[in-house]
Amino acid sequence: MVEANEIPKWMDQELFVEFLESDFGDLKSIKEFQVEPTAGKGENYTTLLLRASFTIELNASSPDGSQRRTSYMAKVLPTTVSTRDFVTTWKVFEKESNCYANYLPDFEQMYREAKKKVTFGPRYYKHSKELNEELIVLEDLSRRGFRNVNRQKGFDMVHTKAALEKLAQFHAASAVRFELKGLYPEMYDRNLCSTEDNFKEFREQQSKTFVQSLPFYNAAHMQKTIEIYSQQAEDMFQAYAPKIENEFHVLNHGDAWCNNLMFQYDQEGRLRETYFVDLQMSRYCSPAQDLLYMILTSANGDIKIQKFDHFIHYYHEKLTENLTLLKYPKSLPKLKSLHQSILSYGDWIFPIVTVLLPIVLVDANENANMDALLGKEGDGVGDQFRNSLFHNARIAQHLKEVLPWAHSRGAFDVVKTASTSVD
Repeated sequence: MVEANEIPKWMDQELFVEFLESDFGDLKSIKEFQVEPTAGKGENYTTLLLRASFTIELNASSPDGSQRRTSYMAKVLPTTVSTRDFVTTWKVFEKESNCYANYLPDFEQMYREAKKKVTFGPRYYKHSKELNEELIVLEDLSRRGFRNVNRQKGFDMVHTKAALEKLAQFHAASAVRFELKGLYPEMYDRNLCSTEDNFKEFREQQSKTFVQSLPFYNAAHMQKTIEIYSQQAEDMFQAYAPKIENEFHVLNHGDAWCNNLMFQYDQEGRLRETYFVDLQMSRYCSPAQDLLYMILTSANGDIKIQKFDHFIHYYHEKLTENLTLLKYPKSLPKLKSLHQSILSYGDWIFPIVTVLLPIVLVDANENANMDALLGKEGDGVGDQFRNSLFHNARIAQHLKEVLPWAHSRGAFDVVKTASTSVD
């Protein structure tokens, strides 16, 4: 967990008074205030997520009694200087604030006008104070019973389909909004708006360890192919969205893995609602990006490959259904074209299998943080963490399914030159 001394000193109760006054018109005073981290090691790498809890006193005339407890979620920059510096350049706070303040309300209003109630995420609280720090304040969804699925178990069929349906609703609204209001800002051309490549050494180390680990996944025969591919592979997180003529484009969530979806259940335990969080890496491009990302990182290992084409078909049904509902003015995207885009976006598979999926499946431990991942902690901590990512039975089980499937689809094809030789 984040230590208490890592909680920002500027995070005081005064920051939240305007939100408390908005939620409780009869607020009299704050009796107790506490800030604590919400995620353990291995649950969040790029930002610090805090819960601000309050005991408040209401005016005596309040029908609910004089005291209430409430809480908010606060997202801030990480406390380590090295991580803060490059996260700041990514524009993730600017992108996420814009999504919550502008795009989600627009999308939800479009569905209301079509006589359908759709909610995409928690309530966003826009602070009026001028701050020298990055801050996003959101509704604490746990107060309404929302929770994550265990990332190591992944989504079963019910949760996978719920996530796909919510993606389809989000994507459909974003495509219609584009036709109505025009281009999304330039910062949505990339997941991370880096001004320089801070990850080259990390990618090289990660790829090297991955290639050395391939025999553990019964994939030793792929070592040479993947080694050559890794030397040519672009960093997909910093890459600009490809411009493919006539390709159907949407605003992708951009980081749609299981920890960034929250679920609410009824009294019988049946799934009732699905919300997105962490809209900090959105990119305008083919929905193929979100589909590969979500299914391969987050669907249960028993179904992610076996049911992959079924999931794409299900998503396409929901996408076209919602595009029709929202009166999309162009021809509806065809299922065949979506499959073609998924092949075209196959370069996403490499960062999924070398970075994302290992992080999703690794056991929580003290070294599960961005500095260790980037090898900035010293004393071999990065190497130890990297080895734990690739040498465990859980990742082996998944990659024994994913790698042959990806390889047969040409995901690791290289651009051959006269000097390129693949055994």
